[in-house]
Amino acid sequence: MATVRADPEWPPLREQSAQRVWREVLQPLATRLQHASDALAVDAVTQVRTEVAELLDDVQARDEAIWSTAETLRLFAALLEDGKDPAGSDLPPSTVAIMRSAVRRQTPLAWHSRTYRLVHAHVWRWLHHQIAENTPDGQDRTIALDLVTTMMTLFADRALTRGDEAYEVEREVWSQGAAAARVAAIDDVLADRSTDVPALSARLRYDLTRHHVGVVVWLDHAVDAHVTPSMLSGVIAAAARANGAESSITHPLGSAAIAGWFGRRHGFEGDVIIGGGSAPALPPGVRVAVGQAAQGIAGFRMTHVQAEHGRRVAALRAGEDARVTRYPDVALIALCIADPKHAAQFVEQTLGRLAEDDDTTRRLAASLQVYMRENRSRVHAAAALSIHPNTVSYRVRQAEALLGRSIDENSMELSVALTLLPVSGPTRRASKGS
Repeated sequence: MATVRADPEWPPLREQSAQRVWREVLQPLATRLQHASDALAVDAVTQVRTEVAELLDDVQARDEAIWSTAETLRLFAALLEDGKDPAGSDLPPSTVAIMRSAVRRQTPLAWHSRTYRLVHAHVWRWLHHQIAENTPDGQDRTIALDLVTTMMTLFADRALTRGDEAYEVEREVWSQGAAAARVAAIDDVLADRSTDVPALSARLRYDLTRHHVGVVVWLDHAVDAHVTPSMLSGVIAAAARANGAESSITHPLGSAAIAGWFGRRHGFEGDVIIGGGSAPALPPGVRVAVGQAAQGIAGFRMTHVQAEHGRRVAALRAGEDARVTRYPDVALIALCIADPKHAAQFVEQTLGRLAEDDDTTRRLAASLQVYMRENRSRVHAAAALSIHPNTVSYRVRQAEALLGRSIDENSMELSVALTLLPVSGPTRRASKGS
């Protein structure tokens, strides 16, 4: 027996011709929007970053915007499919979290409103194209465009109003709390606005004269993980205990990211324990970047900057399995990709055809990198790659053929380019398209 769909709740859809267009045009459109929500969110946020450079100017803000936009699109698609009144809609949880974190990060409310309007315009153009392409009848097309435009306008107005309310409520709470003073003190330390270590330590309730390890903990939005801000803070607290720290402190970086430090009177020996050993395993979808241990207020700043560089490199390695990125392991990469486009051009010019993005070429480049790292020892490289030494020799010859020269020529530049290759792929493809 066929399922009988309920009549629409939204009054404009109840008129006879509008209801027919809703069922024949808008409900199928809602299904397509549900399926396209993730890709459309990426396109919309990318367009925002292209049009207004200062909006979404870091990886965390971009990923949060994509996540929130996709959830918002799915919410609108559900309203469209069910014919519900958009004036009664609410914000998805990810958008509420972003508005609240914006207060803690001291991001102007106007920036978020402008981002929302730009995304709204991009999505409306997509809907307009879909209706034009899939609705041959001119009258039906006109009715469909009028209905979806009105619904989107009401939906966006409701969302902006609720977003403003969430921001204002959080700002009121935040301004009255001790957490605001702590955030301001950390900002003063990181910006080097004060050298009064005793006063800053008192404001932070954290001794800045000690040895510190800086970390950044964030949620990888590509993973469907139910992780709360308190769980991210818990990762830092667990790491502090596992490493014998006497105190720790955290600092919000966004709705799904947090910076932290833990310190002790005596220096840290060896690798800092994160997500293993005597520390609990990391929650699903959580990633960590770790700076080197350093002492004093200058060390507090330095280890944090290193952790941020580690996160920047980890974001370019999103396809890899590494959950923890340690700054010493990626220091060269972090330095070389300070200007990503320049780094990508250097890789292209140095490697030539060896920089091509296919499985065979990637395998040859990776083998050559290990071979050079192992001081050109076939035996050591073979052991590291779990292949036969003769295979190493074959791959090196093939790599040289793609390079069009011996690996003895400009060997230092070659080693650096091979190190940068895994993190420059998306940038290289983007630069080719521009």
